[in-house]
Amino acid sequence: MSISRVFWGIFNQEIFAAAEKFEIFMAILWGVFFDLPLLAYFFLPLWIWMVFFSSRAAKHPWVSRLLMLLGASPIIILNGIDTAYSRISGRRSGTELFSLFTDPANSTGQYIAEYWPGMLLLFAVMFLVYRFTPRGGLSVYNSVGLQWRRALLVFLTFVSVWIFSARGGFHLKPLCTLHAGLYVRPELTLLTVSTPLNIISMPGGEEVPEATLMDLKIAEDIVKPVFFGSRNTNSAHKHNIVLVIVESLGRDYTGFLNGKPYTPFLDTFSRHCINFRYCYANGTRSMEMVPSIFCGMPGMIETHYLNSGYAGNSMENAFNVFSKAGYSTAFFHGAANGTMFFQGFLQQTGRVRYYGRNEYPREDFDRDFDGNWGIFDEPYLHYFLKCCDTMKKPFFSAVFTLSSHHPYKVPAHLNNKFQKGKLPIHKSIRYADYALQSFFAKARQYAWFDNTLFVITGDHTSYGEEDYFYSPSGHFEIPLLFYGKNIKPKVADKTVSQCDIVPAIMDLTGVKGVFYGFGKNPFDSTYAGYSLHKEKNLYYIIRYPHVLGMDADGSVKDFHLQYRNRKKPVMLKKVGVLYDSLLLTLKAHVQLFTHNVRKNKWFIKQPGVK
Repeated sequence: MSISRVFWGIFNQEIFAAAEKFEIFMAILWGVFFDLPLLAYFFLPLWIWMVFFSSRAAKHPWVSRLLMLLGASPIIILNGIDTAYSRISGRRSGTELFSLFTDPANSTGQYIAEYWPGMLLLFAVMFLVYRFTPRGGLSVYNSVGLQWRRALLVFLTFVSVWIFSARGGFHLKPLCTLHAGLYVRPELTLLTVSTPLNIISMPGGEEVPEATLMDLKIAEDIVKPVFFGSRNTNSAHKHNIVLVIVESLGRDYTGFLNGKPYTPFLDTFSRHCINFRYCYANGTRSMEMVPSIFCGMPGMIETHYLNSGYAGNSMENAFNVFSKAGYSTAFFHGAANGTMFFQGFLQQTGRVRYYGRNEYPREDFDRDFDGNWGIFDEPYLHYFLKCCDTMKKPFFSAVFTLSSHHPYKVPAHLNNKFQKGKLPIHKSIRYADYALQSFFAKARQYAWFDNTLFVITGDHTSYGEEDYFYSPSGHFEIPLLFYGKNIKPKVADKTVSQCDIVPAIMDLTGVKGVFYGFGKNPFDSTYAGYSLHKEKNLYYIIRYPHVLGMDADGSVKDFHLQYRNRKKPVMLKKVGVLYDSLLLTLKAHVQLFTHNVRKNKWFIKQPGVK
């Protein structure tokens, strides 16, 4: 288990690049303590066999080997899988890891094909575990002439040691990943814990305990979670709305935000848009994007909301708000219907027509299918436009692309058109950019083009070339562009997040309505701008370049400046007007978030809202 921890650290060292060598060593050493529950639970059959049936264990060594292998295999496999996957997610996986294998968006065969050396290594390690498992028992319990006093002593000793190990000491609650922050720095907690521990410590998904940081009414007054729509009174003329969400489009890959060569079309296109330089995703996974954008709910659950026990809560998504305002609505995603629970969640929370892979024209499917889990971006975006053309005007439609998702395939006839980059994703990002260029060239041919607001953003980030990508701020940076005939191009420096996208759209298009969530109108001069998320058991608020991280008890664990052109953060003193403002804002959001999720009050109409 320690060796697997070291391997995880080698392949994910960007996550804790700022830590000192001695701190890393101590984090690994503390990891031995955090492996105690795994030793207790996963190897319980082996301990019982070797302690209480030691004479039989000596006669049948193959049973000991088999039990050892059965206990060690899931630990080795789960840690091994996360060694690669943590580079994308930036965290240790929980129970949601199992949903990744069953989700059509993730082809297990493709992962095995790409990481076959790692798979061979896993099987080699498991063979060594089996080969060198001790053959005999411990010879302490069922020896000849064992007296009942000694038997009772052995039994009580075993039970006591097992309970101590299973609970991980004498903590009030059993040892879990949350306790790692008591022993090591926040960025090193992922090295100290392990994926199996993360899974067994939250077996049913993460429970959200209600915060006790401030009075709920005070929190509501600070957050002001109800947005009433546009300030524009001249809203008789309704614009169409097209929201394009590009898979894994992080700021790192763009030229107009980061000087990289992978998005030549967007680099030019951005000059004609309102370009928010400091936009942040509210989570690290696609499943967190849908609640963030369409429900104003940031990723403040360590796993993700759609896979939690709260996913069935009552709420109203943005499609429902626009439907009430007279818009026809639709959501498009070229993957299998039901992927990542999008279809069920969106239709549960609002009036929206869902277009998945099942709705794609059968006559074009074989040509446009990527062979893994969905339709290539360019043909799907053209199909999306055709569907928009048939929708009753005005319409609000969103499309989520997929070609820049693993395994990063591009159409065979375009394979030589795009150069490879330093990372596997770079070629598919070039293709996604090309698909957007083709999309807009085609969109201009439709009569409704000039009466449409186009919005382009990403769902989350992915691999990065720089250490900054793995920081609490850089790991969430995505582009956000607004384009339309009446849009005056500009570069906006206000910090915004995915939660702010719908209020911004409502303001630009003059739509009235009640939208409940944590999003604010970024064009409102009274809104200072910030982004929220949860990572490594800390709640974060970002107002570029300031980053503040707080634990569930309201204790600030991290306050620093993180500039894009600096590798290491600048630690700040926990004093000052800005510090107090950020901390108060974060506490209010955590208080209201935990209350509303637990009490099923998200999008429930608040007093005074008609």
